Amino acid sequence: MNVLLITLDTTRPDHISCYGGAPGLTPEIDAIASEGARFERAISTAGITPMSHSSILTGLNNYEHGMRVFFSEDVSHRLKESVDTLPELLASRGYQTAARVSSYPVSSAYNLDQGFTDFDSGVDLEALDLTRQQRHGTVWDTGGRTATQRRGDFTTDSALEWLDANGEEGPWCMWMHMFDVHDFSIVPPAEFAADYGIEYPSAEASRTMPGSLEWRERIYDPELAFMDRQIARLRGWLKEHGQDQNTVIVITADHGQGMTEGLRNHGWMKHRLLYDWCVRVPLIIRVPGGPSRVVIDNQVRTIDVAPTVLEALEVPVRARMEGESLMDLMRGEQEVEPRIAYADALNAYDSHAPGPKKLPPNQYDNLYMACDGRWKLIWHERSPQHSQLFDLLKDPSELKNLYTADHPEAARLAAFLEERDVTRVEPPSASDDGPDAGALNSLGYGGSDEDEDKPSESRDSGR
Repeated sequence: MNVLLITLDTTRPDHISCYGGAPGLTPEIDAIASEGARFERAISTAGITPMSHSSILTGLNNYEHGMRVFFSEDVSHRLKESVDTLPELLASRGYQTAARVSSYPVSSAYNLDQGFTDFDSGVDLEALDLTRQQRHGTVWDTGGRTATQRRGDFTTDSALEWLDANGEEGPWCMWMHMFDVHDFSIVPPAEFAADYGIEYPSAEASRTMPGSLEWRERIYDPELAFMDRQIARLRGWLKEHGQDQNTVIVITADHGQGMTEGLRNHGWMKHRLLYDWCVRVPLIIRVPGGPSRVVIDNQVRTIDVAPTVLEALEVPVRARMEGESLMDLMRGEQEVEPRIAYADALNAYDSHAPGPKKLPPNQYDNLYMACDGRWKLIWHERSPQHSQLFDLLKDPSELKNLYTADHPEAARLAAFLEERDVTRVEPPSASDDGPDAGALNSLGYGGSDEDEDKPSESRDSGR
């Protein structure tokens, strides 16, 4: 069978219709979920794009695959050449491998092209020209392309071109990534937005817009619907060419987004942190001939995606993976022990992160998470006294910090982190081909637009 891996950047599951979002917003995603398995609680390994995608592609946590620091002046952490990726494993079995991705953070700058014979990010790293890049935080750009990203329809156009040329010669593995909801600087075409009651004002009006949070909230669902429309185009190709029932489809995300909930509860409306609104992601897996209309409540991880695909294809897992196949859960078998999810946010190592005055109180630290589905520990490396422990059963919004150094659940989850030596970070080394600060700034990673989104009062997220 073929493999179509779709990752939707910055996508919260609770905005997808089949997860309880607005009815009718994502009909194609809903249809795929009805033909397969939908996982209610899937956890990513980071709130930053390249770290999380590295885990999806390798079945490894960040401390194993090496992609840990987003940007530093003197280090370029990248996906290790020594680890095996899903496309590498499939290529060794005769698969064609292709990727069609949409932004700089998933480009070859982070070695995320590893294993793909045909990799297209829409970003020219050798001639990166930021002089024409719109300032992040402006809106109404309906052109669909900048130096560092492209809208989902352009990425889908490229994917369909590849499928037209290669898709009937399978087997193939394609990774399709869309960035639309991440960045409200680029918006869907005006005629599409009009269907959602949105009329773009003039450029002059946009310059006097009082703030960006309201706009982010308003455009988020339409941009998600626009990505769903692109998935429908891909699915249409599969059906038209007789490949639909010969293709495993996986839909997931790298991380979520704080939005109003994050601002209200933890003083942060973007991502990067380790609260559930950031690390809980959608996960839908459709295996032709496999279980359908399955909803799984068990906690699973995005590191489980690669081993699941390999089992569905009956390909032996010869690489070491920390993730475990989900096929047994999809078939209705129950697990005795919960899967512990790991995530990290090495904010103190990331010199391109917003400074201490930008991140919420006590979050400018190296954060390490271990969660068994009920109990969740976020351990602060440099200031352990600000670590956090939440009982998600009683406190799903993560508002009541129960952490004490001698709390038995905190000690149990801390032991999980210690056993894996998660705080061991490879020493910095100079790199000429590492991430470009200007490129990341143009996508809003510099934190320059955070202040205008801050509420007048917010909770102290470290208490």
